[in-house]
Amino acid sequence: MLGAGPTGLCTLMCAALYEPGAIICADISEERLELVRSRKLADRVINPRKEDAAEAVRAMTEGRGADVVIEAAGGEDTFRMAWEAARPNGTVCIVAMYEEAQPLPLPDMYGKNLTFKTGGVDANACDEILRLIAEGRLDTTCMITHRFTLDQVMEAYDIFENKKEHVMKIAVRP
Repeated sequence: MLGAGPTGLCTLMCAALYEPGAIICADISEERLELVRSRKLADRVINPRKEDAAEAVRAMTEGRGADVVIEAAGGEDTFRMAWEAARPNGTVCIVAMYEEAQPLPLPDMYGKNLTFKTGGVDANACDEILRLIAEGRLDTTCMITHRFTLDQVMEAYDIFENKKEHVMKIAVRP
């Protein structure tokens, strides 16, 4: 898993429901990685500014690489990091939004036989996610970093749009 922002956190929580062998989370924000650690959302966290993410994944998987990599960060080098961390015949899911087109370096990928799945959050599983939250199987409260009343909504938009105060998600109440 690359990226521990709101999309990444929700994805980590949902991935755990499938009881994978291990979940690895990579992010450059120590604050987000600490949230992942404290909530026990991953078995291992990696800061790619401090260690090579693909190498760390291979070390944890006896050299194979990850079966599935979910790229939710959308950073300058996160697409490459995602496919490099995947094992041969693995799956790379791209849910991130990129500011720039991403190159597909086929000569470098040759022999990996990867399956790519792309697409943003299309809300097709909202009913299921809401049911899991209601049942207590998903606890997404950690993603709400700010709360505002409706009369403060312009301040809330400013904080969210400009990524102030380590904002992740904002809840607005009447």
